[in-house]
Amino acid sequence: MFETRGARFAALIALGYISMNTIVCAQPADDFYRRKNIRFLVGTDAGAGFSAYSLLLQAYLGKHIPGNPSVTVEHMPGAGGINSLNYLANAAPKDGTAIAVAMPNFFVTPWTEPNAVKFDPAGFHFLGRMSDFGRVLVVWHSAGVKTIGDLKQSEVTLGASSRRSTTSIAPMLMNEALGTKFKIITGYTGTGPTMIAMERGEVASTTIAWATVNSLHADWLREGKLQVLGGLDFAEIPIKGVPRIRDLIADDKQRALWDFVALPAEFGTAVLVAPGVPEERIKTLREGFMAAVKSPEFIAEAERRKLDLNPKSGEELDALFRQYGSPAPEVIANVARLMGVTP
Repeated sequence: MFETRGARFAALIALGYISMNTIVCAQPADDFYRRKNIRFLVGTDAGAGFSAYSLLLQAYLGKHIPGNPSVTVEHMPGAGGINSLNYLANAAPKDGTAIAVAMPNFFVTPWTEPNAVKFDPAGFHFLGRMSDFGRVLVVWHSAGVKTIGDLKQSEVTLGASSRRSTTSIAPMLMNEALGTKFKIITGYTGTGPTMIAMERGEVASTTIAWATVNSLHADWLREGKLQVLGGLDFAEIPIKGVPRIRDLIADDKQRALWDFVALPAEFGTAVLVAPGVPEERIKTLREGFMAAVKSPEFIAEAERRKLDLNPKSGEELDALFRQYGSPAPEVIANVARLMGVTP
């Protein structure tokens, strides 16, 4: 009898321990974010297209995560967005309270200039994207340029962030593949400063996300101050007669370089977490992200701000990156050459 009672007592203790353990283990998913703040890192200055989308997400993400954490946007420009990603990977906490925009150079710099990054991109996980982010080539009305052919006749200044940024690589590829004569002026830390420079006459052209033009500079399009000459990515531009640049490139090898540089547009306004974040937090963040971007209030606000939406899940983006995120050595070498670096 004593042994039976002892065994029952031990079993009850064990059951209680298991129950308490279950509660503790469940807490991270259910209660971890209560009274927490999520830092949302953006690798550009305020006023750029990535900033506009990030501020939109900031307003709704916390409402769809258990515990309703606050979300603060932190602009961290530099090195074409790599500074923010280096910080996320190495200095930010790995508990799911720091996320970042997957800036375009996330898909280029780790291969062309591995010493410039302090992370392995394969270890990151995507939460999802709000939209793809097709870029266009635009010129200011006073430049006297109406077509891609005009760009081959005389030098045209173009504003970009740095030589190692996709904002520079695309026009450099155009110079090589199409014979355009861009003179690239670097040092602009985002779309906002670049567009101000165009308005002031410091540069005549730049590359910019179509969503940014449509949402922030639609008046310039209507007034004829800004002209779209070509699409820089895979998507068709919704302006009659505007070509995709890749369709103008006849050489297959040069087109392969172009497609590598254009890949970031497919990920667009994707948001990611660094390696080391627990799986249950990634799951919670992914579910919250998709619930936010598909909510009626988010969609209505995006429409009010004239921001296009074309969401894709983190699982889909992870799979896409595994499939296309590792370019051929020849492609890496040639893009690195354009950037002026040794891979």
